[in-house]
Amino acid sequence: MTRHRGNSRAAWCVAALLSLSAGVARAEPSADQAAAAEALFREGRELVAKGKLAEACPKFAASQRLDPGYGTQWNLADCLERLGRSASAWAAFREAADMASRAGQADREAKATRRAADLEPKLERLSIAVTAPADGLVVRRNGAVLDAGAWGAALPVDPGKHRVEATAPGKKPFSVEAQTAGPGKVVTVEVPPLADDPAAAAAAAPPQPGGAAEPGPAAPPAPAAGAGDGGAGTRRTLSFVAGGVGVAGVVTGSIFGLIASSRWNRAQDEHCRTRTLCDDKGVALVDDARRAAALSNVGFVVGGVGLAAGVALFVTSLGGDERPPREQPARIVVTPAVGLAGGGLELQGRF
Repeated sequence: MTRHRGNSRAAWCVAALLSLSAGVARAEPSADQAAAAEALFREGRELVAKGKLAEACPKFAASQRLDPGYGTQWNLADCLERLGRSASAWAAFREAADMASRAGQADREAKATRRAADLEPKLERLSIAVTAPADGLVVRRNGAVLDAGAWGAALPVDPGKHRVEATAPGKKPFSVEAQTAGPGKVVTVEVPPLADDPAAAAAAAPPQPGGAAEPGPAAPPAPAAGAGDGGAGTRRTLSFVAGGVGVAGVVTGSIFGLIASSRWNRAQDEHCRTRTLCDDKGVALVDDARRAAALSNVGFVVGGVGLAAGVALFVTSLGGDERPPREQPARIVVTPAVGLAGGGLELQGRF
C-alpha cells in the first residue's frame, strides 16, 4: 500500500511538470503564426494608407490573435476609432494600456489611457432590461450571449443597429432591433415576459415509462495497483520522464535567453531612438524580447524542478522489484522546439 501511494504522488508530480512545460510551449506563437501575423500587420498598414479602413481593421485583429503585441493592438484601436466604431476602439485602447502596464511601459500606458479617455464621453450605450426572467432564459446581443449580471446595465456599443434576442425552454422567442441614439445617450430595450409555446413544451416533455432495455452485465472492476506490480520500474520510468523535462527546460530557457538578448539589441540598434521611443518594428521587437525573457525564466524553473524530481524518483526506485521488460518498453523523448518567434518543448512517448 505504501508503494502504491508513492507511485501516485510521483505520477502527480510528473503530470504537473508536463502541464507546466506545455504552458511554456503554448506561450509563444509558432514560426508560421509569427510570419502570418507580420504579413497581416503589413497588409493592414497598407490598407490604412489607402483609406480602406473597413478592410484594414480585420487584418490588425487577425494579426493580434496570432501574435499579440502592443504595436498591433495600438494600430487596431486607432483603425477602429477612425472607422467610427467608438466602443470597440475604446475597449482596444484600454487593452493596449493594460499591455503597456504589464510590460512596465509607463509612457505607452499613459498614451493609450488618454485615447480611451477621449473616447469615453462619445460612447453610445445600450441597456437590456429583463422584467420577468423565465427559467433557463438566455439573452443575446448581436448573437453573443449576454451574462445575466449585465442585464439592465448601460453597456457601450458601436453606433448603429443591434439585435436583441431572448429564448427559454417552453417559451416563444423574443427579438427586436435597437438603434443607438447618439454620443453620450443610452437606449433601453425591455425583454417582456415570454409567452408559453405549447409545441416546444410538448417536444421537451420526458418520454413515458415503458419497456426499457435491461442493463447489460457490469464491467469487471479494474485490478488495483499494489505491491508486486513493478512499482520500482514505474518510478524509474517516471524519473526518466521528469529528467527529460528538466533537461529540455534548461535548454529551452537558454535558447529563449539568447532570443531575448538578440531581439532587444536589434531593436535598440536599428529601430529605437531611445529605450522607449521606437518605430513599429522596434515596438514589436521589444515586445518579443520581453516575452522571450519571461519564457527563459520559466524554462529554467521547469528545468530545475524536473531535474530534481528525476533524481529523487530514480534514487527511490533503486532496490525495488522490477517487472520483466515488455515487448514495447516505455519510452519518452523530450525535444526543444524553436521557431523564428520563440519555442517550447515537444514531448513524444509510449507507455
